[in-house]
Amino acid sequence: MKVNLELLSGPLDGSVFNFGNSVDIGRDNGCEVPIPVDKFISRRHARILVVEPECFLEDLGSTNGTFINDQRLQGRIVLQKGQTFRVGKTWMTIDW
Repeated sequence: MKVNLELLSGPLDGSVFNFGNSVDIGRDNGCEVPIPVDKFISRRHARILVVEPECFLEDLGSTNGTFINDQRLQGRIVLQKGQTFRVGKTWMTIDW
């Protein structure tokens, strides 16, 4: 499965990350999806897990949370194609 993650806000608006495996999102440059410009994102903030045929989103204990539809994520959820979510202050959408 080829997954596309597009950033929808902030200085990195329009950036697209393509992957087929699980990825970490955070300010740390060691993350597969690094977003160092958003100070509301933790060094290792959230993870997208690819377990075909599904993608899951989980918060990694971040300070400012991961949100879907303005609801703070608790645990792990299944993402839908085209779903938008927020990590720190950065909005993003996922598709495959």
